[in-house]
Amino acid sequence: MQKKQAKVFAGLLSMSLAVSLMTPLQGVSGQAARRKIALSKKSVTMTVGQKKTIRIKNAKGKRIKWSIKKKSIASYKKSGKYAVKLTAKKKGTTTLTCKVKNGKWKSYRCKVKVKKATLVRTPVATNDVVKTTEKPGSTAVVTMPSVPTQTPTDGQDKPQEPEKTPTATPTATPTAKPTATPTVTPTAKPTATPTVTPTVKPTATPTAKPTATPTATPAGEFAEKTYLSTGFEDGTDGFTGRGAAKVAVASGGRSGNCLSVTGRTSTWNGAELNVTDSIVKGATYSISVWVKQTTGSDQKVKLSANLTVSGQSSYPAIKDETTLKSGVWTKIEGTYEVPESFSKLTFYVEGPSGNFDFLVDDLTITQTTAGKEPFNPEGLTSIKDTYSGIFERMGNVVSYNTSWNNGYQMQSDDTMKFVKHHFNSYTLENELKPEQVLSNWSGTISVSEAKKLGYVIPDGYTESTVAKLNFDSVDKILEIANNYGIQMRGHVMQWHQQTSPRFFHEGYDANNDIVTKAVMDKRIEFYIRTVMKHVMDKEKSLTGKAGSLVYCWDITNEYTHRTNQPSDTTWVDVYGDMGLKPTYVKKAYEVAYDELKQYGLQKDITLFYNDYNEYDVADEIVELINYINEGEEAKICGGIGMQSHITVNYPSLEKYGTAVDKFLATGLQVQVTELDIGIEDGQTEEDLANHYSDIMKLLISKQENRDKSVNARGITGVTVWGLYDAISWRKPTSCLLFGESLEDPKPAFYSFLEAATK
Repeated sequence: MQKKQAKVFAGLLSMSLAVSLMTPLQGVSGQAARRKIALSKKSVTMTVGQKKTIRIKNAKGKRIKWSIKKKSIASYKKSGKYAVKLTAKKKGTTTLTCKVKNGKWKSYRCKVKVKKATLVRTPVATNDVVKTTEKPGSTAVVTMPSVPTQTPTDGQDKPQEPEKTPTATPTATPTAKPTATPTVTPTAKPTATPTVTPTVKPTATPTAKPTATPTATPAGEFAEKTYLSTGFEDGTDGFTGRGAAKVAVASGGRSGNCLSVTGRTSTWNGAELNVTDSIVKGATYSISVWVKQTTGSDQKVKLSANLTVSGQSSYPAIKDETTLKSGVWTKIEGTYEVPESFSKLTFYVEGPSGNFDFLVDDLTITQTTAGKEPFNPEGLTSIKDTYSGIFERMGNVVSYNTSWNNGYQMQSDDTMKFVKHHFNSYTLENELKPEQVLSNWSGTISVSEAKKLGYVIPDGYTESTVAKLNFDSVDKILEIANNYGIQMRGHVMQWHQQTSPRFFHEGYDANNDIVTKAVMDKRIEFYIRTVMKHVMDKEKSLTGKAGSLVYCWDITNEYTHRTNQPSDTTWVDVYGDMGLKPTYVKKAYEVAYDELKQYGLQKDITLFYNDYNEYDVADEIVELINYINEGEEAKICGGIGMQSHITVNYPSLEKYGTAVDKFLATGLQVQVTELDIGIEDGQTEEDLANHYSDIMKLLISKQENRDKSVNARGITGVTVWGLYDAISWRKPTSCLLFGESLEDPKPAFYSFLEAATK
């Protein structure tokens, strides 16, 4: 009897254990069915003219009917299948009702209170023009890439392209790179002497800002306001040359000075004003400007806008072609209604009939209608605060000075306030990659000169020169990070893409032979030690403590995909294919770890290995990291980065969860380093929202249910790869939490937050 009872008890115990092991994942995948249907808001207070989105949560696949009690107080317009956008019309109170058929019809109500608006927007109008990185002695022209028509299937191999590779199906293999690459091309020199002005006073940098601040006021109470009025007496007032054109303050205006436009090589070249960060969205503006040309014959000019929405550029006409008589000042007038959402907007004067020089004077831009309510970057629930106590870091990707999709987020105060509100970590898209720091055009310097600059020249370095490194952007980035109090993931030291080919050739010249393994070993040490030392010394000068701004480093990136579209020359050309025991990868971690030891930071800063499609190559990644750490005094590679460029369809939650389990079992830190989720044909924003929720709940479940005796810290961070769809490398797949701009939270944003609330 006792034996029989023991067998029964053992069987029950086995069943219980099996159920308990399955529970975390089942809890995630089955939660959709148990989610409570509810409105995103039970009550809302709005001001006249304001718009707000109200969603019905967890009602996927069910019949829905919307209604509002007093349409004179507020109206609504459907926004997808499960949301409406409310518009406040006049002071009063009404009720928005959503009926959902869940077996039987049930009503969910939101009380809507509308107040008379008194808020007036008065931000300082800034028209500082972002600058592209230039090669010395050239004028940079940025050519934007075409939008890919399918989910990317390769890694990044240019500074302006992303590095990651989501796969649509389990068997897909990255084989191709994006078909278009932004390029920076030196342009022709401008004409030496303007043909229309007796004297020219060059102005190297715009010295003036718009003379008035743009203002958004409530509907029915708006008074016209001057955005900019200038005769260019003291500077270019924010205008710059478009394309090859050069602008400068010159005499010979209608009265006093004017703006000369010279050196045009294409009809679209002209005088341009960037209004992206200072114009009131949704408002209408009237623009008038006087233009003159002295070619001796009639010419035509045009007043245009350059608008970028969802990464797509268009060039709407503000005033169609106007004929200019030679030697006569002609007034051009037009109006423009600013869209409610965009990522870039400029106004410019062009000459579609030829490349002639011309003069511009007495320009006035007037706001004639009220626009959108001013954006409050801190008005949404904070992502990092919501996940506090679950993951140590919540991050995003930002850029300081890259041409790909207007990558100047770190130069925008509003954007950085938004980043600080939501995140306590950020990753640079390009500026710390070898191709940027060890650029093709930076040349070489002597070893003695390098030592004076603080470079680390290792013992046994046999060459007389080293590559000159460019830390200009890095230093500014660290200063900005310190100002806003946000820490950084250092990305990346060693990669088969976005590494200058000259790094692997004799004399750092791509035209010479490839170096030997022994020489390359020393170059690895020179580069990694010098970059890390520079960063840590800069941190100490800014904050008094090395290691205060960069809390971890991706040392090696995507080694398991080392043959996927490499650079012209890469590591494999020097060392050969070494399988999962690459000596040069191990050496990179040994050098980086030792450099941390020089500053006493080896226990504070973690060195990561980062890879994509990690759920397909989890075993290889674990084997590689075991080799890196084998025989070392500590786990010199202390973290695994899961890029996680995925789709709603692939990988499955089970497959993704299995990879997480394998990585947690190593005892190393695990971070989701580049999360975005693409949707495909026939899928909706609601599908995206649900999958973001499921992925985050899966990660939370793995974190909370891990064996803490094996992995003390577990999943230490999640980084979303992009602030909003319009500037995402995967923009056609609508893969992020925000849409057209930071002012456009999607259902995925709310589901991302809700996943962390119990």
